[in-house]
Amino acid sequence: MGALYVMEIGSREVTVLAERNYRALRARGITVRKTIDTLIATRCIVDGLPLLYSDRYFEGLVGLVEG
Repeated sequence: MGALYVMEIGSREVTVLAERNYRALRARGITVRKTIDTLIATRCIVDGLPLLYSDRYFEGLVGLVEG
């Protein structure tokens, strides 16, 4: 595991953006089941990193980025 890159997920900036993303999804009628999912997705959005997912609410986050 020591060879893997370690990234801080929850800086203050990312946490605030994650909260905004969560509220934007709720406004669209999309409920995120786990807070950490929004936090991880927001970190990927901020850093332009790809995210593999299978939960449908991540599609809502893709819509926030593209729209």
